[in-house]
Amino acid sequence: MPTAQEKRELLFNVHSPIELPTKEFEDDWWPLISNAWSCYSGPKPTPVGAPLGYIRNYTCRLATKFNPKPKDTSNDTPDTKRRKRTVRVAHECPAAIKITHVTATGITTVECTHSDTPAVHTHSLADVDKVKRPAAIKAMIDKETLKSNNPLETIASIRQIAEESGLGEAAAFVTRAELVNTRRRQRHTELVPLVGDVHVDDEVRAAMEFLATRDYQCKSFGRNAAATLSGIVPLLNANDGGPCTSSNSSSRSSSSINNTNINNGITDLAQGLVFGRSQQLTKLATHGWLTLIGSVKDTNQHGWKLFTLYVRDRLGCWDSGAHFFVNDTSSSPVTQALKLVRLLAPSWQPRYILTDRSPEITTAIETTFPKTAQDAQQEEHQKCEVIFSTAHTIQIWKRNITDPQVRYRMIQALHCRTRLGFEYMVEKAVSDCNNLATKQYIKDNCVGAERWGLFARQKSPFLLQAASLSVLDAYHREVERLPSVIFGLIGASRAVAEVDDNRMELSLKAPTASYKDETPLIDNIASTLLTHIQHFPYTIQMLLVEEVHAMNTRIAKGKRPPGLREPRCGCDFFNTYLLPCRHVLHTALFEDLRSAKEPAFLDDADWMFLQNKFTAKKEGLDIYRTRFSVTGNGREITEKTAEQAGKAEIDKLKMEELFESSQRLYQGLADRGDLKGLEAFVTDFEAFSTSRGSN
Repeated sequence: MPTAQEKRELLFNVHSPIELPTKEFEDDWWPLISNAWSCYSGPKPTPVGAPLGYIRNYTCRLATKFNPKPKDTSNDTPDTKRRKRTVRVAHECPAAIKITHVTATGITTVECTHSDTPAVHTHSLADVDKVKRPAAIKAMIDKETLKSNNPLETIASIRQIAEESGLGEAAAFVTRAELVNTRRRQRHTELVPLVGDVHVDDEVRAAMEFLATRDYQCKSFGRNAAATLSGIVPLLNANDGGPCTSSNSSSRSSSSINNTNINNGITDLAQGLVFGRSQQLTKLATHGWLTLIGSVKDTNQHGWKLFTLYVRDRLGCWDSGAHFFVNDTSSSPVTQALKLVRLLAPSWQPRYILTDRSPEITTAIETTFPKTAQDAQQEEHQKCEVIFSTAHTIQIWKRNITDPQVRYRMIQALHCRTRLGFEYMVEKAVSDCNNLATKQYIKDNCVGAERWGLFARQKSPFLLQAASLSVLDAYHREVERLPSVIFGLIGASRAVAEVDDNRMELSLKAPTASYKDETPLIDNIASTLLTHIQHFPYTIQMLLVEEVHAMNTRIAKGKRPPGLREPRCGCDFFNTYLLPCRHVLHTALFEDLRSAKEPAFLDDADWMFLQNKFTAKKEGLDIYRTRFSVTGNGREITEKTAEQAGKAEIDKLKMEELFESSQRLYQGLADRGDLKGLEAFVTDFEAFSTSRGSN
């Protein structure tokens, strides 16, 4: 049995006729030498009297009778701007063969075109391999490029397989450009089913079938949904007074049907597709107390916008709760989509929904979650409130408020913790502004300050932790990398499914992750402190380790301990996460300098209490839904109930507002030089403090 290289030599320099079975020739022989011959005629039937079959004539691929025309030098284009072309050297190669396929016997004969002249080439087989690769090598390239290896590894693998098959010489000229072109061709073939159909209704059905195979629950609305409903037209006829017999009444009935369809949004209105997995819908119903909603465009050729509902579970991992496509971004289709999401997740009742400053989404949310009289009276059943992303608010202000000083004042007002401080900074911004249009813009935006001001989010640390849509924007950027504008809805749906799979894998790994394996991050952390940190959830571990490193930086800079008297602090970290911050840790590190009569500042019992908040009741990070108070009482740290905690925080914010108001009043008297007013103010304040202190 000849080897692969011997077969190539026999079919390259044909000296005598070669007879082979047709199937063996097409499968085992011809793919080895297909690059050496070029067909110039055929298939032609065999001559009269010969066995029935067909003939093909081939010449050498490198046989050129003349050189190409020289490049055009008539214009003044410099050589550096001309296209680089390689001129093939002319070969007077007389080699030519004839291949005869006999249908009756199933035999293929390879022989010289001219029986008196052997098919001998004027060049070697390697010269042909440099120009074109045989079909056998192309098949190896197609198979290996499907693997996720880099080009160098792929070329090495192809050459190794070719060497084992006896085609090492043919595979020696494989280049990276061939791998790239092959992968592009394969990618184009893969994308053909994802490009979509001209009929959107058929494509919606195909997308729903695909999503069903990936364990998604789907619902649609619009023309596609109306086409599948039964009994719509009879119902409309019944509303018009029953069946009509006359032509006039028939026309009136038809007109009434069309008007009713238009009013009810059945024909020629927005379409949408809502989908979500069972696990994601369960997360949305369980942890959707705060839901993030955002959209992304340019994911399909129809211009349908993708909306995603994003929630955070008890371990702090963000995951999508549901998705929906709509072809119109007005409030009506978004409202229909949100209502379908509530059908898929009936127990989903969000308290807050964080979104960008989109009036359409705001209107859709308020329509989907209306407020009733019972909701106004009961705190636990309040209506869903819309809050705006901090990052989107600042971006809009950068476009609409051109004065840097005014814009800086508004950003300061955005981050105020009290309403009085917010109102004071807004007044300063208006007084510093000389543009009437900008002043009016600031006044119009301050009407809904409860939606974007951080002073209104102090009731829940969760609202401070998720002040922007950054995590949802990162999810959408990952989705945008997979589909493109040439895709249909099924291609965009597949991209969403792939990203959901990746996020699910990350959420499954998060509960088992620990800093025990992250050695570079814990080099400068004491072992006793590290032992306490490792009992928290992984996301809390990351936060605490960052604070420990910040504490080490404070010590390296020579800063003194803050001197706190209890494990509470007024910094943003403690206000957001209610965990020991760098200031609390710095104070606890130097607790040996405190008086022996004073209780321990932060001991093992305190750490255990903080750990049990996340693990004992299986609440996880859901404890941040309502702010609670942590007070020091000897060696105990007690947690107040939700009502007591809410009242305590409200009282604290009121006191801060009173302090700010008093400071502004004092500063105003000092700026005006009103000495009598200052003296009276200080006297009244001292008298009030003395009288309350004596009681």
